[in-house]
Amino acid sequence: METSSCAQFSSSKGLIIGVKSAHYEGPEWAPFERAVEVGTIENIPVMVDFGSARVRTAGELFSRIFRPGDIWTHMYGGSRGEQDPTTLGPSQAFVEGRKKGILFDVGHGAGSFFWRVAVPLTKAGFLPDTISTDLHTHSMNAGLKDMMNLMSKFLALGMTVEQVVTANTWNAAKAIKQEQLGHLSVGAVADVAVLRVEKGNFGFLDQAGARMKGTERLRCELTLRDGKVVWDLNGLAAEDWNKLPPKYRSTGDARWDAYHAEPARARPPQRQ
Repeated sequence: METSSCAQFSSSKGLIIGVKSAHYEGPEWAPFERAVEVGTIENIPVMVDFGSARVRTAGELFSRIFRPGDIWTHMYGGSRGEQDPTTLGPSQAFVEGRKKGILFDVGHGAGSFFWRVAVPLTKAGFLPDTISTDLHTHSMNAGLKDMMNLMSKFLALGMTVEQVVTANTWNAAKAIKQEQLGHLSVGAVADVAVLRVEKGNFGFLDQAGARMKGTERLRCELTLRDGKVVWDLNGLAAEDWNKLPPKYRSTGDARWDAYHAEPARARPPQRQ
């Protein structure tokens, strides 16, 4: 049975890029051990959302089960042994995990990001390897909002634009062993986001609705997917209307640039 499962998994190579174990609350280690077993066979990373179980510890997961390159998500959630109880900086488990090569991911969501955790950890230099949203209906309508808002939170926490962008692109691609992505080298896939840094007075919320003020915010001006413009906030890739023919119609690609009327359908012949 186990051999059959592994063979079946191998047939999906290139489609399955990782294994995730999430929300398990029991005391057993089997779900994590089996995840790493499959990850080792297939040479793919394992990500763990540790839930809120108190019996198992992050330290044992990191030292006994995780391999270098495996991923701990929800790193600023505050309920999974992230902080040293005295200094409020990173716990010894986190420090040792990073030395081992374990990757730490944000996984903001609706219940895994507190300023009271993120501020002391980042001040102590414990920055994320990857910045992910954990986007769903609850998180997008609460403190998370979207990826640009989340990236802006880390500007407010003191990371540079270069650090934030790297965490969302090249670091993320390397973490899932997809190194053909996440960079702008010659010959790479032309997936490009053009961002603007806005200056002003902004406020960013955590999962509890607590605010942190910031002076910078990222906005996405332009997005290209495989060389095609799929998002253009201010029409940077468009032509001015008064430079087009007098009776111009649709321009660009109908899927995202403009409305295209459906072609007229041929009417069935009328009976005589």
